[in-house]
Amino acid sequence: MVLKFGKLTFIESMDQIGADPKVGVSIDGDKEYFFITCKDDEGDYTKCFKIYSCDIGTSVGDLIGAVEPIPGIPTSDKVYDSIEKVYVNLREWIRSLDHEEDRAKLINSIFFMSSEALYGRVNEYAFEKNLLALPLFIEVISGCIKDGINYNFKKSDKILSSLKKYQKPLAVFAEDVMLYDKNTDPKAALTQIDITRIPPISYSGYTTLLVIDTQITEAFIPDTFDDLIAYFLNRYILNYHFYCCANCRKYFAFKTDTKNKSCTRIIESAHYMKDIGRTCRDVGRLRSHVRGLYSNETHALYQRNYKATFARKSKGQITDEHFTAWSETARQMRDKCINGDISYDELEQWFFNNYLRE
Repeated sequence: MVLKFGKLTFIESMDQIGADPKVGVSIDGDKEYFFITCKDDEGDYTKCFKIYSCDIGTSVGDLIGAVEPIPGIPTSDKVYDSIEKVYVNLREWIRSLDHEEDRAKLINSIFFMSSEALYGRVNEYAFEKNLLALPLFIEVISGCIKDGINYNFKKSDKILSSLKKYQKPLAVFAEDVMLYDKNTDPKAALTQIDITRIPPISYSGYTTLLVIDTQITEAFIPDTFDDLIAYFLNRYILNYHFYCCANCRKYFAFKTDTKNKSCTRIIESAHYMKDIGRTCRDVGRLRSHVRGLYSNETHALYQRNYKATFARKSKGQITDEHFTAWSETARQMRDKCINGDISYDELEQWFFNNYLRE
């Protein structure tokens, strides 16, 4: 059996969907695909519509969130809160309906409302995110197909709880099993870790084939949300490594060791407005280039000012305490310039503005 998907966005009748929608997944090259599949009249998952994609490892990395405090980059708590907010609003809206809605219109509304959690947009750049939350909203659709506005939300509430439950174990998995800087062999690392600290890696479901842009690839349809997580972890361990992005501090995966220490996520918020809408990797390349051009000049500027200030301290023109405080801040400003956080001109102006006087 080969699943083929159509580019269906909104449905006009329930005949276009099928029964019991599920989220299936596929990994092909450097991409992860999430697709919605439904049962046909014979009870087999042959119908498939709507497909989402992201780079390898970014679905897990998005759920974990930034591993260090970065302005504008959501932490794990904020990632979960944003998904929960969309879900709760959707659930309360359905519960507020006082009469049965046309099922097709109801499904279209759920797709539209859930898109806030699954999509992002910066200027003209649109991108998909938080794709591990997709099963949450598809469960709501499945429940409403069966029960309409009388769906009780028990199964979807459980998936929402699972998203929260998995954040910390997935972070441990990423850090202690998959992170290339710590382990070059994830399979060996898996045998050394306390497996109770990471998500279970056994799963059930079945594999089939999926056509993506005329290419046939393996697809997995899980029995539960837990199975979907376990399937990804198994594929990661066998074929990939993780890095923590040098820019957004979220995890992403790669097949072999490369020089790319940054991911390809679109930057939604940044210190420099010019970075917004670019990818972390593009910004990283630019800053690396700038560091190569200006690090020597920056260090020379720092050394000139440091030596002049030290000489004035030696002559008793400024106190040891003032010099110590100044030199610490001067080193921080030098490093900011080398890292591309401030310009050379800004550093030069700082030295001018902070000339010590007694």
